[in-house]
Amino acid sequence: MIDPITAISAATASFNGIKQIVAAGREIEDCVGQLSKWAGAMSDIGFLEQKAKNPPWYKSFSRSAEAEAMEIFAAKEKIEKQKQEILTMIGYMYGDRGQERYRNILREVKAQREKHAYRKEEIKQALIEWTVGILAVLSGAAILGVAIYYMGRSQGKWK
Repeated sequence: MIDPITAISAATASFNGIKQIVAAGREIEDCVGQLSKWAGAMSDIGFLEQKAKNPPWYKSFSRSAEAEAMEIFAAKEKIEKQKQEILTMIGYMYGDRGQERYRNILREVKAQREKHAYRKEEIKQALIEWTVGILAVLSGAAILGVAIYYMGRSQGKWK
């Protein structure tokens, strides 16, 4: 499962790599891998923010919602600062055309992440919820069956 600390760590590492590549004067195409990693982490943080707005019921048993919200907020703020710095660096080095190529890379990565990684996460969550729900229903039915059996036995209907 994706967590804010892992996502921001990945984003920071990729961001530092982007800064080094751009500082060395290399082309934007040379940092596509780093941009993809950074954009993926940025997308993960956005996904976490969406999930925090509508958390699954079992999240209430794990940890504080306020702590998770604060982690997501801090990560989002850091990502926004990084995004602005990257846009500025790209703007200085490559102008408006470079910024447009950068935005296209971000869109592609976000679309790919939504298509694959987040869908996988949603399926995993649905599987957990359905499994727990089915177990609860079966347990309730078993308890009800045992209660009916003992009530019938005490009334002499079963021996």
